[in-house]
Amino acid sequence: MTRGGIGAARVGKALGLVPRQVRLAARTGLLAQHQDGTFDADAVARAAADPGPFLTALQREEPLTATEAAQRLGISRERFRRVARAAGLAVVDRVRVSRYGRDLEVRYYRTADVDTLHPHIAADRELREAARTVSRSLAAAKAAATRAHNRERAHHARSYLATLSPDQQTDPADAIAFACALARLHGTAPARLRRFMADPRVRDIAEIADQCRFKPEEIAELLTAAAPRAIAALRALARPHRVWATLGVPAEDIAHRVPSIDHHISVDLLHELATDPPRWLLELHADRELEHASAAVTRWLDREWHAQQRRAEAVCRAAEAVIDQLADDAVAELFALPVEVIVELRPRSNKWTTAYVEELLHTRPLWLRSLALAHAEIARRAAARTRREAARTQRRLNWRRTWARALSVPLDTVPDTVERPTPAALHTAQTDPPPWARPH
Repeated sequence: MTRGGIGAARVGKALGLVPRQVRLAARTGLLAQHQDGTFDADAVARAAADPGPFLTALQREEPLTATEAAQRLGISRERFRRVARAAGLAVVDRVRVSRYGRDLEVRYYRTADVDTLHPHIAADRELREAARTVSRSLAAAKAAATRAHNRERAHHARSYLATLSPDQQTDPADAIAFACALARLHGTAPARLRRFMADPRVRDIAEIADQCRFKPEEIAELLTAAAPRAIAALRALARPHRVWATLGVPAEDIAHRVPSIDHHISVDLLHELATDPPRWLLELHADRELEHASAAVTRWLDREWHAQQRRAEAVCRAAEAVIDQLADDAVAELFALPVEVIVELRPRSNKWTTAYVEELLHTRPLWLRSLALAHAEIARRAAARTRREAARTQRRLNWRRTWARALSVPLDTVPDTVERPTPAALHTAQTDPPPWARPH
């Protein structure tokens, strides 16, 4: 017996296997493998001498995904997973893959184990067929009960709808609501009734009519009979503004208390309410008057409060102006300097505010420590003002020169108050010259 081992490449060449199949044969024990990874030469020779049984056994060890196993068994993947779960089919390998931005787990099953599922598949098919049979029988019983319930419901709905059908004594609003409900159910409505289709009463009556399970021709017949009476009833309706003008309350406040359609009520009912107002109408009048009185009082109180606020704010501003500002002699006394010097040392605001004086007392700048330093500060400020004025004069002179060159006019004609010569301003002036740049 040969004791030497051979490599995987030679095994694959001898048996006609790819490397994956060689590794599968080693993992499943179909080919003996030494500790160094080589294969037993005698086992390879026996397999090569009679490759049929070896390849059959190797094929039974092939791992299959759920999709491949379902195709092998001729069933759907969902049924395979259900049967495999019920049969406790072992998973020989799990691989994590990332597809379409998701992490998925691919399970592999042994081919020989997959082939053992045929009885389970047949049992599952019979069980589901029996379940469908039972479900159909239950569904038939349920459908019969539902049909009986619907017939009873339709009978009661038709009886109730018959009580809503208008006659000669029916209020015009009720007649119009009934016809609009039938039109809503039919899908078409006369043009003069379309404005009332959105009323909640129409929707409620249409739901009752829908429960009657009328055939389309029955609905059309009912609508044909109800529409003329509803159109004639339009002349007996009072519009919402007329209701408000007559009763003194908005029409929407009484719409839920009397027969109405889109806040319209019958003229006869309006006259009855105006002649002999019921208790609830008097209460609505009282509530309305109370709201008006409360609103008037609230507006008066708001005006008074705002006026008081404005007066208080004016007093506070005057007090703050008095308290926040110090006189020159008071500041001169604080810093022990002559009043005329303090006048020259005023800030740019020309006011000695309390906060500014407190800051000066805290920091005590040099120009407030002696009379000589104060005079030096006055001289410095005068020199700075002179420099600023000179710079301003020179800047405005340069502006005038730029304007004169841009508009080709003498320098003397350019006024001292001319604005800064920006590119946009120059372009505008060249397009539409100012009066001082136009020829006389």
